[in-house]
Amino acid sequence: MEKGKLSFLDLLFISFGGQAPFISLLTFGTVMVSLVGEYGAFAMVLATLVVLFNGLVVYFLSMRYRRGGGYYTYSLYSLTPRLGLNTGWTYLMYALSYGGTLLAGGAYVLYLALSMFSFPSGLQWALVLVVSSVASALVMVGIRVSANYATAMSIIEVIAIIFLSVYFLFESGWRLYNPIPSSFTPSLFEAVVFGLGIPTGYGSIAPLGREASSRDIGRAAVAVLLLGGGLAAFFFYSLGDVKLTSDLVDYLLTRFGLVGLLALGFIALNDGTLGGMVYVLSASRTFREMAEDGAFPRFFAREVKGKPLYSELFVSAVFVTALTLIAYNVGLLGEFALLGGLAGLFNLFVHISANLSLIRVASKRIRKHLHEVAVGVVATIISLGVFFNSLPSFNKYTVYLFFGWIILGFFFAEFLEIARGAHADEERR
Repeated sequence: MEKGKLSFLDLLFISFGGQAPFISLLTFGTVMVSLVGEYGAFAMVLATLVVLFNGLVVYFLSMRYRRGGGYYTYSLYSLTPRLGLNTGWTYLMYALSYGGTLLAGGAYVLYLALSMFSFPSGLQWALVLVVSSVASALVMVGIRVSANYATAMSIIEVIAIIFLSVYFLFESGWRLYNPIPSSFTPSLFEAVVFGLGIPTGYGSIAPLGREASSRDIGRAAVAVLLLGGGLAAFFFYSLGDVKLTSDLVDYLLTRFGLVGLLALGFIALNDGTLGGMVYVLSASRTFREMAEDGAFPRFFAREVKGKPLYSELFVSAVFVTALTLIAYNVGLLGEFALLGGLAGLFNLFVHISANLSLIRVASKRIRKHLHEVAVGVVATIISLGVFFNSLPSFNKYTVYLFFGWIILGFFFAEFLEIARGAHADEERR
């Protein structure tokens, strides 16, 4: 794969597409405003600050490691092989849950639009199957097609978000208010965790070290979170202006009628596809690097015409199958709630791992890299604070699944270590 094939703008729009910005605002945003009302903008600013420090960590680490694999590679070489393997293992679930959340949110909004035409509720899973299959197909046709699609659709969505924000402010008579709450509550921290899911699209470009320059990956990681977080905070402030604390989708359909219905249907299909596509892309690159290191069968590391086709096929199959089965059993809203909570927790875990990676590698020459150590320490403290403060507010089954997957990862690492040790003993004999 030719180094630098993806430019800075390609990476910016791929990662912005990884936010699935409009659907993120409709889905994560609806949860946030239901939790904290007009303080949604403040919760979004806090979430952006958390993400900013984590984004700076990715910026510094991407400058050090030119290999693909993102968080897996950072932990593998900065911490220990076992922690690196567990981070890669966790990132794969993060990509599935976060991409799945965006896709489920897009499919749900599409379902609401189609329900106006008597679309049966029992076929919600079919929408997930169609949208996830389209997203996977876009990955298969090549990263250049994926980048062009992300660029075109992202520009349209930026315009739409700015238009709606200004429209809401206009409707309220340009009323200004104080979005900062008088006290910090568990609900505020929970809203922050859901807010983390909005500007974190940079996590999708960290594994693309073979397709782009490390410098451009780092720059795009910081730029996209500021763009996404800034737009989201502006959007939530405008929602607070119209005193919205209920379902944003219903509000838009009520205000804009048939035009709103058609626009929402288009955006839902686009965002669900875009979010799914980007995270299948990033998960397949992480999976390829892990396979190359022997964590998975090396067959998956083979390339066909310069791309990891077998990794893409495997990750796509898991993605489509898992999301369709979950939607079939719990419906789109249930899928969104489950995967949204998991995405927030896995997000914090992989970033805490990256933060510790930066602290360790930068501390080897601490005088020269003191600022990197400081960023890593602050990012770790913030992420741990949000993690422990928000954990009690999550559904217990979400927490069980989260810790269960982490524990399975450590067992998997131990199993590989034992298997490699046995193989080495056989060779010595």
